[in-house]
Amino acid sequence: MSCQPSTILYFMHICFVCREYPPSLRGGGIASYIKEVAHGLLDAGHRVTVIAASDDTRVSSEEDDEGVRVIRLSGGDFVIPQVEGRSMVKKLRMFYRFYSYRRKVKRKVLELGDVDIIEVPEYGAEGYFLNDIGIPVVTRLHTPMLLDHYNFSLQRLSKGNASYYWQGLQELKVMRKAKYMTSCSTSLKEWSCKFLPIPKDKIKVIYNPITSLSHVESVYLSPSKAAKKHILFVGTICDWKGCGDLVEACLMLSNSGKIGDFQLDLVGKTGTFADGLQAKYGDEPWFNLVGKLPRDEVMRRYAEADVVCFPSWWENMPMVCIEAMLSGAMVIGSNSGGMSEIIEDGKSGFLLSPKNPKAWA
Repeated sequence: MSCQPSTILYFMHICFVCREYPPSLRGGGIASYIKEVAHGLLDAGHRVTVIAASDDTRVSSEEDDEGVRVIRLSGGDFVIPQVEGRSMVKKLRMFYRFYSYRRKVKRKVLELGDVDIIEVPEYGAEGYFLNDIGIPVVTRLHTPMLLDHYNFSLQRLSKGNASYYWQGLQELKVMRKAKYMTSCSTSLKEWSCKFLPIPKDKIKVIYNPITSLSHVESVYLSPSKAAKKHILFVGTICDWKGCGDLVEACLMLSNSGKIGDFQLDLVGKTGTFADGLQAKYGDEPWFNLVGKLPRDEVMRRYAEADVVCFPSWWENMPMVCIEAMLSGAMVIGSNSGGMSEIIEDGKSGFLLSPKNPKAWA
């Protein structure tokens, strides 16, 4: 005979604020991190609420993600062309909706009424109005917009980056006001302390956690038996992620004729750079621009690939690298940044210098 309690008692009510939470067309590494840590805290006996932005900024919604309450707010300061179409006015939302959306986030947190602690990324400055509401706020560093991935310094204002530069300055305001800060890697902490600057004793390094695959719908931990070798990249398909270098390495492999048939799969967010790769290499039999995939499909591809490559010029603490290793994949990562804190070279994976296609080949 068993007796079920009439109410559930939680240790704390923890609120995560982040515009991207799966499933989302905007979802990247921050979204994956929050999903993992939210469910981990739920399993540990806490009550967890996520306040995210709706992909369609015209509507709000609420859902239950296996016990995690997910509130998606309307009025976001971005536009997803596939959802709302594209226009110059909508592109300027970063300016004219910046304050109104963050005030909406503040109101929603206060409506919850019993939040014990809030965590919010520095990216996007969505904690802009949260430091004065009487609830402890942890600002987590994922990678500020002001980081220059090309020169590993601060970005300089130009016509091409004006909107991101402005929002980066708002992030900096939030970081300087923050009482509690964590960083996803030591590498990111060191960059932040050097260039922003932020005192070293203000930032606690807490690595991105993944402890199980229990929240991924289906995983296949068996390598591919296909005769064709598969090389996999997952992430935003852009220059500083090293995608151009990886494609050049694969062209060298193809021209050498040493490994027979192989295929490079580029999985993730696409854009102008990805379109350029498709135009230049699309006729090569080994080139395969896949685009964005559901997370369970990405996990399957990790496990089936012969090698997974992350040749970024610099990285924070990429979730894709941790996910790939957890799936049993053979991983080659860049030694610039946080992957050198994940991979022990030659034991749990391999580390190479970025911007060197010959070495990657």
